[in-house]
Amino acid sequence: MRGLIAALSLALLSGCMAPQASGPVTRNSDASMSSIAALDPVRFSGRWYEVAAFVPEGKSCVIGAVTFTAQKSGDLMVTEGPCADGRPTSGLARKVGPGRYAFKGDEIWVLWVDAEYHTAVIGYPSGPAHVLSRDLSLPPDRKLAVEGILEWNGYDVGQLRPARRR
Repeated sequence: MRGLIAALSLALLSGCMAPQASGPVTRNSDASMSSIAALDPVRFSGRWYEVAAFVPEGKSCVIGAVTFTAQKSGDLMVTEGPCADGRPTSGLARKVGPGRYAFKGDEIWVLWVDAEYHTAVIGYPSGPAHVLSRDLSLPPDRKLAVEGILEWNGYDVGQLRPARRR
């Protein structure tokens, strides 16, 4: 009986610590999701600006900008932000597959990058996604490409919101 109570307590506790979805569902979890197979981490390195995103309500950090730095190992150093508290957050994203990186208890998947590495779409199997650009804007042709990629990966593009500028 004690073992059963301990197991139930552990299950309840782990449920409290699991990420909880808040707000509308932005991605159909039954849809297949695919990352880019031929990502060049060196070309992907550098500063990117968030131009649109699917982010759950109440998320404390809208990335605004992110810098990726390729490591010899194939991993990426990631510096996000600054967040609402004014401090950037950073850490090592470990390569776990083509265009896929484990980062802070989740995975970042590079879903698409244009041929010139000016626009990128990154998504998380857990739901959020960010549209990144080397500039603060997104030309109409790339906006259409981004929407197609997001739809292909199960996202509801009707919920895509432009990034807020401070």
